[in-house]
Amino acid sequence: MTYDKPLLAMLIGVIVIIPLEVIGLFFKRLGWITITHSEACSMMFMPEGSWTLGLLALSSVGAIAIFILYYFTKIIGTDYLPIKGAIVGMSAYSFIFTIFGTLADNYHMLQSALGNYIFAISSGFSGFLAGILMKKYLFKESSQQIKIRRFSIASLSAKKKEHKRFKKPIN
Repeated sequence: MTYDKPLLAMLIGVIVIIPLEVIGLFFKRLGWITITHSEACSMMFMPEGSWTLGLLALSSVGAIAIFILYYFTKIIGTDYLPIKGAIVGMSAYSFIFTIFGTLADNYHMLQSALGNYIFAISSGFSGFLAGILMKKYLFKESSQQIKIRRFSIASLSAKKKEHKRFKKPIN
């Protein structure tokens, strides 16, 4: 059975916004930040934040960010994918705050230093989680790849044994 991997990557992007929004709601309740991630994403379309519009916008931003990460893996590889996911997550939300907050002069999106750290850490956490999920569900090794890897390791060890037996240098 084949899966549409880009669509699954976008689904992972939608799934990881749940802990992102929970963290945002928790810190908004404590009064450390003034808006949540979904309200910030809704400010792409209107000056004041809306939680319902924000969930739709945040879902699309998360899906697009992880979709971009999925296609970047063809260039940068899948090694350390959770760290790469955290970098993409922090970059996506810093892009939103820079473009729609600072450059558009939206005073609702201006946060204190603590608020900026909370947004950076929480979006990095959701990107890290997306990297873990992508590594587990999208880039798992098939049984064919495992057999090929085992065969190549076995052939290398056989060459080393043959070298020791005849005591010839390997070119």
